[in-house]
Amino acid sequence: MENNKPDYVKAIFILENDQNKVDHRERFATGEDLMCQLADELYRCYKKEANDFLICGNSSKASIKEKQANRIHSELQQVHQEYFSNYITTKVSICTTTTLLWLRSKLQNDADVEKVKNIFQGIISNFFEFDSALKCQNYLLDYKSAAGGLFLIIDSDYDNTVVADFQQLLNVKGVYHYWLSDKTNINNYGDLCLQLTCDLIAYYTKLGDDCSAKQDAKTARDMFMKANELCKILGEL
Repeated sequence: MENNKPDYVKAIFILENDQNKVDHRERFATGEDLMCQLADELYRCYKKEANDFLICGNSSKASIKEKQANRIHSELQQVHQEYFSNYITTKVSICTTTTLLWLRSKLQNDADVEKVKNIFQGIISNFFEFDSALKCQNYLLDYKSAAGGLFLIIDSDYDNTVVADFQQLLNVKGVYHYWLSDKTNINNYGDLCLQLTCDLIAYYTKLGDDCSAKQDAKTARDMFMKANELCKILGEL
């Protein structure tokens, strides 16, 4: 088609239905791609005209063409920013995987661990136990494992330095230092479940709001239902 167009036609752009014919030069799959390419071509055209006028010594017209080119460039940047901002807002999915980890001491009561596991079964996505800080940290540092929200219970055998280290890790939403007498920590099973449940309610509610904002109604409903189930659990604690 390019060889058959008249001399006064500088470029032809086609919004193509056939994906196999899309080349991102003349044929485009979306209106956004076509408009961006058109604006880019207009920018280059005005820049060339400005340069031609400048060579001919007509600085006044060169300045006009330069301003037109700069205006197109500025508006094109704005279109790109708005488009990609909208893409991120509406297209990028939210990871709703929630994992509860327990960094245990050798003296930890197995009954407490099992009770917590049973309470949140069906609410959280995963539950893992670790018997060393290094193993737990390696798990958390793994990108795939760290996707979603992580909540970590740490037994009293591990000091506050270990707790602080874990609090800095990506996606760790809550850290609970369990079975210490210090008032700033959790020193009984009931308080642990209460604090964890409240934090999970807040977390799932936020996930629901975020999914609603991205127009993912099904996932938003699932998150709100989990928050509702946690509210029922809270009433029974």
